[in-house]
Amino acid sequence: QQQQQQQHTGLQVGLEHFQQPQVQQQLQHQQQHQQVVDLTGKEGFKERVLVRSRRVHDALEAWGYRNFPVITDHFNLLVYAVGLGLQSVKWFRFGCVAVWLGLRLFIYATMLLPVFVRIMLTYYHDPRIHRRIRYGPAEREYLDIYVPKEALAAQRGEGPKVPVVVAVMGGAFIIGHRGYNAQLGLRLMDFGIMTIGVDYRNFPRGIMPDMVEDISRGVRWVFQNIEVYGGDPGNMMLIGQSAGAHLTAMLLLEHSLLEAAGGAAANGKAGKHMDTWSVKSFKSYLGISGPYDLVKLGPHLASRGLYPRIMDHMSNGDLEGCSPEKVLESKAWKERGSKAAALLPPIHLFHGYKDKAVPVWSSSDFAQKLKDAGVSDVTLDLQKEMTHTYPIIEGPLQRHEVQLEVILPLLLGESATKRLEEAKSLPPLWPVRMLDVASHVSPF
Repeated sequence: QQQQQQQHTGLQVGLEHFQQPQVQQQLQHQQQHQQVVDLTGKEGFKERVLVRSRRVHDALEAWGYRNFPVITDHFNLLVYAVGLGLQSVKWFRFGCVAVWLGLRLFIYATMLLPVFVRIMLTYYHDPRIHRRIRYGPAEREYLDIYVPKEALAAQRGEGPKVPVVVAVMGGAFIIGHRGYNAQLGLRLMDFGIMTIGVDYRNFPRGIMPDMVEDISRGVRWVFQNIEVYGGDPGNMMLIGQSAGAHLTAMLLLEHSLLEAAGGAAANGKAGKHMDTWSVKSFKSYLGISGPYDLVKLGPHLASRGLYPRIMDHMSNGDLEGCSPEKVLESKAWKERGSKAAALLPPIHLFHGYKDKAVPVWSSSDFAQKLKDAGVSDVTLDLQKEMTHTYPIIEGPLQRHEVQLEVILPLLLGESATKRLEEAKSLPPLWPVRMLDVASHVSPF
């Protein structure tokens, strides 16, 4: 016991000696001296300067805390805040740009608010619109059906079944809603065409593969049930705008690969319900202002001051796997691409040169990739004076209905030309001058 007490006492004395300030300073100087010696032959002049600068900084800081502790503490806090601010400039820039774009969007929506309210009231009160029909078990798996009077006659067996447009709206993958299809759906009913507005989970409730899965379920429901409402499953067209164009393009390519593999999913896993309809059943596909390569879209977002990494979060880190253009370069397409391309319907890609949200090269590059991949029927339609929202908002409001100019000839044939001419004679729904100003204010 005496020996243990002596050893313990010796350890305490040694520890106290080690904790003395003079001993600590000596050890610190020895370590710094050894570091400088080591750096002499390894890292060179720059590293020695950094070590000595750090030593001077530490000495000044120690002097300041001994003589002026409050001032030194606040000065260090100020230096830290400045450094943090400099490191956060890029995030601050993204935040400022988001606020600026949000303000422009608010002004844009305010300028068109009366006509938006009119469309919204019609959407909620028009008895021809069957709203919020559930097509799957997941959140937001609902669709709307715009039933024209010709479809009601078909339900009674008093006329032929009517053409059908399956429409998937945009919304930057975050703020989309099936109600955005109201203006198109209401207008197509005037021509005896049924519209199905398909909703899907938005981010962060779902990522892009979830969104594609939702739309696939919605399309499956349409093929199985649309005849009940008077629609013709043999005369159907799929359209998507912006984010909706991206998701529908992904759906078509992945489903064509699925069919080419005889029912197995392109990633080797079984695709639930994905083998119960065929892409070749669509008469045509219309993609409007779609971002078809998310990898190339990132630098464009950054150039506009937007946060480019948001796409990584939306795609769960797989930008290439969630890009239609990259699907055409995938191993699965190289193995089954020829069969898959033969199944695809005619593809019509529409884009405006003045699109600020998604550059026009998105559609032109995708069209070329489709042709290179063996897809024979691809139409590229580029318009010089059109923005991202003109085909779906400003254009239809002033009776320049770009979407109808593509949809009606495909579904109605020769009779579409005369009916389009009659539509142009209708008065605009909102003053054209106001629409022009709103188009310039729009952040899109």
